[in-house]
Amino acid sequence: MTFSRALRGAIAASAAICLGVLPLTSAPALAGPAAPVLQAPGKADRPMGLPHVPNARDIGGYRAHGGKVEFGQVYRADALDQLDAGEQQQLVSHNIGAVIDFRSPTESRQAPDKVPASIPVTALPVYDPANDFFIMISQVIGGGPAKQQEVLGDGKGAEIMRTYYRWFVTDPAARDQFGTALRAIATAPGPVLYHCTAGKDRTGWMTAIIMEALGVAKGQIYKDFLQSNDNLAAKNEATLAGLESRGLITDRALFAPILGVQRDYLKAAFDQVQQSYGSFERFVSEGLGVDSGTLEALRSKLLNKR
Repeated sequence: MTFSRALRGAIAASAAICLGVLPLTSAPALAGPAAPVLQAPGKADRPMGLPHVPNARDIGGYRAHGGKVEFGQVYRADALDQLDAGEQQQLVSHNIGAVIDFRSPTESRQAPDKVPASIPVTALPVYDPANDFFIMISQVIGGGPAKQQEVLGDGKGAEIMRTYYRWFVTDPAARDQFGTALRAIATAPGPVLYHCTAGKDRTGWMTAIIMEALGVAKGQIYKDFLQSNDNLAAKNEATLAGLESRGLITDRALFAPILGVQRDYLKAAFDQVQQSYGSFERFVSEGLGVDSGTLEALRSKLLNKR
């Protein structure tokens, strides 16, 4: 395996970290109440069963205000660049009519989606074009152990991620992409799948927005968010082992905050919503530019009132 391929694997596993190198703050790790045990009928139906897309799953089945989130309408996933013919056919079998790709141009260029020609893909890249974090992490890995410790050590990796999640809320271009995606999901005539690279950060925040808009309990939202750690565990382990065997990294613990998700990442985004807008409702209307009619269409499409 070449260095570039190994590096791409590491970045692919790290998912949605394509914002740019943002200034770090000294804010402490945010903690929230323990998430309750998820008890949602149909839980076993969530995984899409795509071996090359381990984080692909249905977001249905959660109880919400006025009903339960419908199965078979919205799917979240990691990158679709490794889909084989059988997996592509599964997308057709799930009646997916549209794919939304949140990856940066660098990510999508290096690993183009492999989906059936009948399924249109809309690129809504969420990243900072002036300072692409995908490239920064590449440089950190290539810089060796000292550089990796400098950038990611002493809790800096987790703070980078918290800063990233706050950036989802504060950056106008990022908000515009998430708002566009929310409108597309609400008005699409059929099921929609959205994804980034590992399906955990940009995809995780998009899922949290949808669930919060539908009135899913916070504990359920966090539970779904943290599921990415289990889904990506084997893939991340293989990536780190490969990088270690090639001498590219020596301290895999430095990369754990980047490759996985933590509860305080998502809480940082929700806290920023409150800080910037005062309420989630204002964030949706003013920050994302989504009107009440679109929210009603989303609820009508995704909520089963039975």
